[in-house]
Amino acid sequence: MPSTDPLASILIVDDTPANLRLLAQMLTEHGYHVRPVLNGAQALVAAQIMPPDLILLDIRMPGMDGYAVCQRLKADERTRDIPILFISALSDAEDKVRAFSAGGVDYITKPFQLEEVLARVQTHLTVRSLQRHLRQEIVERDSLIADLKAYAH
Repeated sequence: MPSTDPLASILIVDDTPANLRLLAQMLTEHGYHVRPVLNGAQALVAAQIMPPDLILLDIRMPGMDGYAVCQRLKADERTRDIPILFISALSDAEDKVRAFSAGGVDYITKPFQLEEVLARVQTHLTVRSLQRHLRQEIVERDSLIADLKAYAH
């Protein structure tokens, strides 16, 4: 069974520097490569330049909110498969549903528990690793089938 890369790259997007520092320190201490950014525009650029393995995304930010950032990432072929975990002080069911509708895979409310964030990050990185592995196996299987068909003719 594939395991997640111990140096998985995580993009953290939050307009509050204290939140960025806390999450970055916690994830770095657990072996992740962390790239913190302060707003949605920076997140879009960072994800294009070097797509991360996972994104932690705040909702309320000046300029472009997290919902809009998520929708733009999901509309782009290069970034659509990156799991996005919303992390927000908004705790109403309506906000959570909107986050999932925008393309998020999970939702963590602030104030967050470090153990919960780590568990959810690990879970989604594992799922992503399994998806990649399965896609590769499908490509290899399709190639073998094409070779067998060519040989049969």
